[in-house]
Amino acid sequence: MNPPRLPETASLPALTRRCCAWLLAGALSVVAAMSQAEPLALREHHRWTNADDDGPNQVGALAQTTDGYLWLGSDDGLLRFDGFNFIRYLPGDDQPLGTVASLLAVDDGLWVGLRAGGARLIEGPRSRYFAPGQGLPSGPLYGFARDADGVIWAAAHDGLARFDGQRWHSVGEAEGFAGHGARAVFVDRSGATWAASSTRLYQRPAGAQRFQEVPGDLDWASQIAQAADGTIWVGERYVNRLHHVAQQRLQSQVVDSPINGLLFDRRGGLWASTPGNGLRRYETAGEQLDDLYEERLTSAQGLSADYLWPLLEDRDGTVWAGSSGGLDRFRLREMTPAPLPADTLNAALAVSSDGALWAASNHHALMRLHGKALQRWSIAEPVTSLIAGRDGTVWAGGPHGIWRGTPSGIQHQAELPPEAADDTSIRAMTVGADGALWVSINRLGLYVLRGDSWQALPHPSEAPSQVMPVSASSDAEGRLWFGYRDNLIVTYQGDEVRQWGAAQGLDIGHVTAQLHHEGADWVGGQHGLARFDGQRFQTLQLPDNGQFDNLYAILPGHGGDLWVHGKAGIIQLPAAELRRALDEPGYRLRYRSVGLDGSLANDPYRVLPLPTAVRGQNGRLWFSTSAGVSWIDPASQPPAPPVPPVVIEAVQVDGAPQPLTAPLNLPAATQRLVIDYTALNLRAPQSLSFRYRLQGYDRDWIEAGRQRRATYTGLPAGSYRFEVQTFDQSGAVPAAPTVLAFSVEPVFYLRPLFYLPLGAALLFGLWWLHRRVVRRDIQGLQLRLQAQQAERERIARELHDTLLQGLQGLMLRFQAAADTLPVEHPARTRLERALDRADEVMNEGRERVQALRLPGAPGIGLSAELAQFGQMLDEPGLTFAVQVSGHKRPLHPLVHDEAYRIAAEAIGNAVRHAVARRIEVRLVYGGRRFQLRVDDDGQGIAPDYTAAEGRPGRWGIRGMHERAHAIGARFTVQQLVSGGTRVQLELSASLAYADRTSSFWRRWLGPRSPTEDEV
Repeated sequence: MNPPRLPETASLPALTRRCCAWLLAGALSVVAAMSQAEPLALREHHRWTNADDDGPNQVGALAQTTDGYLWLGSDDGLLRFDGFNFIRYLPGDDQPLGTVASLLAVDDGLWVGLRAGGARLIEGPRSRYFAPGQGLPSGPLYGFARDADGVIWAAAHDGLARFDGQRWHSVGEAEGFAGHGARAVFVDRSGATWAASSTRLYQRPAGAQRFQEVPGDLDWASQIAQAADGTIWVGERYVNRLHHVAQQRLQSQVVDSPINGLLFDRRGGLWASTPGNGLRRYETAGEQLDDLYEERLTSAQGLSADYLWPLLEDRDGTVWAGSSGGLDRFRLREMTPAPLPADTLNAALAVSSDGALWAASNHHALMRLHGKALQRWSIAEPVTSLIAGRDGTVWAGGPHGIWRGTPSGIQHQAELPPEAADDTSIRAMTVGADGALWVSINRLGLYVLRGDSWQALPHPSEAPSQVMPVSASSDAEGRLWFGYRDNLIVTYQGDEVRQWGAAQGLDIGHVTAQLHHEGADWVGGQHGLARFDGQRFQTLQLPDNGQFDNLYAILPGHGGDLWVHGKAGIIQLPAAELRRALDEPGYRLRYRSVGLDGSLANDPYRVLPLPTAVRGQNGRLWFSTSAGVSWIDPASQPPAPPVPPVVIEAVQVDGAPQPLTAPLNLPAATQRLVIDYTALNLRAPQSLSFRYRLQGYDRDWIEAGRQRRATYTGLPAGSYRFEVQTFDQSGAVPAAPTVLAFSVEPVFYLRPLFYLPLGAALLFGLWWLHRRVVRRDIQGLQLRLQAQQAERERIARELHDTLLQGLQGLMLRFQAAADTLPVEHPARTRLERALDRADEVMNEGRERVQALRLPGAPGIGLSAELAQFGQMLDEPGLTFAVQVSGHKRPLHPLVHDEAYRIAAEAIGNAVRHAVARRIEVRLVYGGRRFQLRVDDDGQGIAPDYTAAEGRPGRWGIRGMHERAHAIGARFTVQQLVSGGTRVQLELSASLAYADRTSSFWRRWLGPRSPTEDEV
């Protein structure tokens, strides 16, 4: 506590009062600490420095825009802060930003005053630069203000100016401002504009056209602020004086340091930043500072630096201070520190029946806080377990035994059992209905203490992890509950002992916390929370974000709420959310997280003192954390603020930033997509958790926790919809997901315009390969046909040169022999008849040889030959016809011969076996293929005999198949629906026709083959 300072103009009565206050200051300091809520003590302090957190440096201006971002002006330019990251602002034009001297947030814009002179207005992605001149004074721009008419006022080193929305206008003596330069400008709540020069203060009332000088001297004003009662205060940068306007003039008082910045917070306190002496906060008493409650904070207490400039209270009530070393934040604590020694950390807590709070830790043996009175007793340390009995007794246990405590004192009850080692500790305790103390002793098991006598109870299982309980409690019916590791609970009620485990639905790992309240039984542990309905346990579906791991205490709250305390902090579960989570499996439960920065120690080699949280008789909840003991009143909790929406800040594709325009089209073959997003909660940014999904890629939501970046690699081409949603751990209803729609362009070889030529080229290549294969097969077949024809001609020559010639010679010799016999000789007649028969054989042989060399009658053609064959049938009542389609072309000799023989066989079968009355032969000379078809109206052929094997014991069908196969043709025999049989031979043009030099265009663009319907 600092003694009050005497102003230079203090009167004697005032001096007397100051002296009295001086004398009483030391005596009242303790009382003041208990009766007056010190604002800095109620605020949690956090700092960002360039050395500690890669934070800012030389912060000379602060502002918060309507979107919630905090903007910092520094020597390095302009920074935007979302609670986690500092993003440097770069103007889109070529004008450098330079050092920022002042900031003012208006509507959706931000005015930036530059140290080198000039101003810039930033409105979203656009910005306008106003150079000094043409109404805007030159020199550093110290500050901005906006009046009720929307006029922007600027205080610059060389004068005062106002901006009417189009251009700047210099303000001088013609409007009542006689100062050469302006040091500060301010618009109060009544609409009056205040401006300070180097030596004078001026006021322009709302609606007036001129400034009026306020009597009194100034020496380089630094900041103008307005108190809750409307009083105007002015600080000085180089002199230890603080001014306020009273009775239309400046009233001055001495302070201990010059002032760079002034701020009145919502509680009425006055904050002052100093050049080299840290931060000050005063409680104002009317128009004077109440020095009795002055608070100071310097770098020795954790301030980022002692040289401070701007002060700002944001829309959430958090106070920010910029310094030469970085940025400081002062937010109101949600929990009130208990008036216990500052190093009471990780203490075991208990509340006795008289409402007193008992606490014990490794550093402070045993303490009792009742109202404002604190009692302390020295016992052997440490104390690892503390419980309160129904009779007002408090039991404390540790490695050195058990103590029994009452308001009148502490009594050592018993040593630990003789089998306990020197380092053995107590894990948990509870009191039975008969007053006996049930104690869990580490590595030994469960014992009952009656007086000073110990009784060991059997272990519930053979598992080494289930030797002793890790939690203990009793319910309203007197039943004792003991929680073990690995999903085991053992209950004792009279002589009844029951075990509960995974078979009864228990699935929380180590059972470390219990609550029995108003007929409901809750247990918490290593992996969450479960409720017991009398028969089974139902595990609560909780977010898998680490907040509900290792629970050490469960407390009843206001209106059926639950409060759980674990290694991650303190969490409130609303009653309505609990009911819904129990009724709707898979429901995402909303909760409120408190005290994330005061989590419990998590040392696996040390027994954590239990319990870590208790409920007082007045409903107040006490929590022991690694930051000390604090309390909270659930009944007086303010409503949860709305959850801020998610803002997508940046999109990078393969390291290159992309404009956030709609629609967003990403280049083809994108390898890495990075989406940066945030939600603005400057007061507690760590309370926000996120989840996101990419529709078209992700199957379900991805729980990102506090991570503010989504990364995707190797996205295929297509349209996507990125959705991101935030959940505030205050339990408020989450905002709707923020959506970013984008598409990834396909690579050039996947575009439709590429498909057409690629498909055409592929089809052409396949067609070319097919043609090559077909041509190779055709050439092979043609070679076989040529070989067959050559063999036929060789056989014909051999027959002509050997058999026929030899037979002719024999006939001549027989004729000579016959001529020697008389005419009437019987032998001559017989020889003559034999020679006639030999002539017939010779003629038939010549015909056969001729057929081998050139089948068919020369020049007649296949159709004429088949017509002649039909005429020789000589069947009464038989109708025979031959039809020809297409351009008739000569066939290959072998094809001609085999086709003729196949047709002849088919016609003969129709006459002999099918008893056909009508036979029709169709020859089709197509550009692509040759076709022979024989239809009859006979009895038809059985389907089983149409295959290549034909009818057993018969060779007609089989022979036709073999002949067709020999020339590479497709041959089918089928029964017609109308009755009768169809025999069809089909052969490609390149094999069928004798003219093998037919061009491609003639084959493919020539006359087509008629379809079956046309035929």
